[in-house]
Amino acid sequence: MLATYVKTPTALEHYHAGPAGPHLDAFIIALEARGYPPRRMLHLIRGVKRFSLWAQEAGLTVQELDAHALEAFGQHLQGLQRLHYPSGRLSHLFVGARHFVRFLEMSGLVAPVAPVTSQLPAPELLTAFGHWMRTHRGTTDATLKNYRLTIIDLLHTLGEQPERFEAKSLRHFVLARAGQQGIARAKTVVTAVRMFLRFLSAVGRCHPALDQALPTIAHWRLSSLPRYLPAASVERVLMSCDVTTPSGLRDRAVLLLLARLGLRAGDVAALQWGDIDWHDGTLCVAGKNRRQTRLPLPQEVGDALLDYAKHQRPRIPSAYVFLTVTAPLKPASPQTISQIAARALHRADVESPIYGAHVLRHYLPFLTMSGNLSASTDVAGFYRLQGLDRLTVTRHSFLVPTDRCSGWSPG
Repeated sequence: MLATYVKTPTALEHYHAGPAGPHLDAFIIALEARGYPPRRMLHLIRGVKRFSLWAQEAGLTVQELDAHALEAFGQHLQGLQRLHYPSGRLSHLFVGARHFVRFLEMSGLVAPVAPVTSQLPAPELLTAFGHWMRTHRGTTDATLKNYRLTIIDLLHTLGEQPERFEAKSLRHFVLARAGQQGIARAKTVVTAVRMFLRFLSAVGRCHPALDQALPTIAHWRLSSLPRYLPAASVERVLMSCDVTTPSGLRDRAVLLLLARLGLRAGDVAALQWGDIDWHDGTLCVAGKNRRQTRLPLPQEVGDALLDYAKHQRPRIPSAYVFLTVTAPLKPASPQTISQIAARALHRADVESPIYGAHVLRHYLPFLTMSGNLSASTDVAGFYRLQGLDRLTVTRHSFLVPTDRCSGWSPG
């Protein structure tokens, strides 16, 4: 495999010298499997060669090429002013060595060094709260991460004996923290403390009515216009995808799932091939309430998914539908899905109240009001998926100009 990138016998001899030499072919195979292009591969291999020659001069064996050796190599490059490019980015010499050390760790040739962290262990109550929320409420790790700092602050402020919590001190804590934040963050503070108190009440660690002592953050849901795009703008966004580029078919399929089915960015990122029933023309999504909801798969969306799978999806084994297009190849994250939507909005030169997946997802409820839904659209399934009821969308309809609601009634 090394001979694919290094042609001359003399150069091959230099690459095979040193402790890394016998493992270069396996390293190259691992990089190719992750989708690295040839030019990038050559840069990384050169970094490994430099690392290996340095290790040979230092008398290190391959079993000693661990994180400590990588740190020493970085200091060596720093002394030569080769650790960073003028732009400030790490040079390919160090990045290649870092990739090789990780490869050795994953192969079991080098013991991974335990990371040094200054983070204190989580309080026992916080750990128990996280387990309870996952088990009884199906809460995601992302939501629990948003609660973490607030609950740690609460335990440090009021102590780790919740039997002594009082309504007055809880209100004072919430008001003091919420007053330093915007509305969205303030609501998160109140929700985090309220859910923590409900957990403590359920396990018998505090008075059962303490959560009712917390104030509610004033916020009127219908005080602003709904954030959505007109139909013509959505179609411009969909048409902006250049299907001849490596990411064009993927981006179009993502945007269709957002606009035609009203999925969240997280729903699209989590979509797996096993969730799609091609025979019945449906797909299964967990949604906001984490209950499985089966939605009809419109022909347009199904065709876009198949085009992506046949022509542009990287050929790596993964159950997830959408993958990244740059190495290392891996399942797309919710952030990647939102970035796809944001880039499409800018590319189409569409003025939007927000730039991300949400504005396309909110387009579907207003198709309900305009009467422009296709026959395959499952509106009831959309409501279940979003954790909404019909009344919620009806209320929002009064904020939309009446010319956009012709022909629609709440029913």
